[in-house]
Amino acid sequence: MNAAANNQFLTHTYSQSPQSPQSDKAIIGLHGWTGDEHAFEPLARSIKTSNVKWFFPRAPYNADIGVGYSWFSGSEEEGWQVEKTMQGMDGLFKTIQDEGFELQNIYLVGFSQGACLAMEYALRLPYPIGGIVPIAGFIKWINKLESEATDASKQTPALLLHGEKDEIIFSKASIKAYEFLKKRGNPVYLELYDAPHEIPLKKSPIIRNFISDSFNFIESKVL
Repeated sequence: MNAAANNQFLTHTYSQSPQSPQSDKAIIGLHGWTGDEHAFEPLARSIKTSNVKWFFPRAPYNADIGVGYSWFSGSEEEGWQVEKTMQGMDGLFKTIQDEGFELQNIYLVGFSQGACLAMEYALRLPYPIGGIVPIAGFIKWINKLESEATDASKQTPALLLHGEKDEIIFSKASIKAYEFLKKRGNPVYLELYDAPHEIPLKKSPIIRNFISDSFNFIESKVL
């Protein structure tokens, strides 16, 4: 494990088998509001994938309650600051590609606000990636995203997960995101399950299967 600077991001990395040959897949774990670069490590350990290198960036803004970090800063009244986040994501993607990872082997897994970022960022990329896994997420600026999302990103598969007992971000937010992704043509699957607002370790198998082969995973679910 180590930490390295990527533009504005402090990024923590993790590999299940650090002594094994070069990993062939990269997963970016995007923590939720007030989280930090260590929030996703329990899920990474639970998924148990030996050929994957995880990248856990810390959001560049301080959360407005004084604890933890945030991907967006501001308010509806004052406006939102997102530039540091988007620039940091660009820098992190470049770092990952410079390490030899191909675009089709890069995945975004996000929780809550991090799930929002996974969709807002991935759908604006001028190319498809391996897939996105928004957990307990939402699309914050859906009208703007609809106009700025690229045609190429329609090829990015998405696995949406959301607990039906979530009282922080209601599951209808993921249902709306699912409908948005399906309408624009992304391969997408939504699974609702019995849980509150949390990173669901019990869903490690489905995430592992998606990362293993995202397109075949989606096809098997929609048949």
